[in-house]
Amino acid sequence: MLMTNFERDLLLGLAEEIILQLTNRIAEIENLHPRESALGIATFQERLRTIEHLRDSVKQDRELGV
Repeated sequence: MLMTNFERDLLLGLAEEIILQLTNRIAEIENLHPRESALGIATFQERLRTIEHLRDSVKQDRELGV
C-alpha cells in the first residue's frame, strides 16, 4: 500500500518535530549531567538515528515518486 502525498508530508513533519525534540533533549542531558548521563544520551542518540533513517527513506521515496 502506497502513502498519499498528504500522509507522506504528515509523516515527514512529525519526524522532523521528533528529531528536533530528541536533539534538544540530548543537549539538555549533556549539559546537566555529562558523566552520569552516558546511557541516556546513547539511548536518545539511537532513537534519533532510527527516526532520521526512516525520515530519509520517506524523503527518498517521495523524490522517486513512489
